[in-house]
Amino acid sequence: MTTTTSFEDKVAFLQQHGVDELAHSSADLLAHLQGVHDLLRAWGCRPQLCDAGLFHSVYGTEIFPTGAVPIELRPVVRGLIGEDAETLVHLFGTVSRAGIFDAAFEGAPFLLETRTGGQVGITDQQYTDLAVLTVANWLEQRPRFPESSRNSRAREFRTMRQFLPITPRQALDEAYRFTPLTQPAT
Repeated sequence: MTTTTSFEDKVAFLQQHGVDELAHSSADLLAHLQGVHDLLRAWGCRPQLCDAGLFHSVYGTEIFPTGAVPIELRPVVRGLIGEDAETLVHLFGTVSRAGIFDAAFEGAPFLLETRTGGQVGITDQQYTDLAVLTVANWLEQRPRFPESSRNSRAREFRTMRQFLPITPRQALDEAYRFTPLTQPAT
């Protein structure tokens, strides 16, 4: 479901919650969120995934635990970006990064480790969306990181490529100088 809330209203909500005042990867969180959204949009992702990119870490994540939006406001966020996008945002904040990467090696059915040590089952589509979101999140901020860390998680990203649609996969291949896959992702 696509919402009728304008991009400007979504950004205004984020600003009301101070995301433009939180430091993130040598920028501010709002700049990062908009950058992830813009990458997803440039890759031709559906609007729900782009909206998830705009909000992807507002509840906090394992790596960026500073949540700007209280989890109690999930219904409000859902009203702004729709149920599918908000579910992805919640999953992105709930699961561990290792869980997302481990699932690339283990494959379906996808059972991801949460930040609290539990597990959550997700659909194949949700895994693909989380993989694309993970790639966009990383590639957006990667240029601001020291050269020595820009190729981190290469093994994991190389394996994750099989679950990515062609455009994000090509962006990842270019960034890491991976040899392109010879068969399309499923």
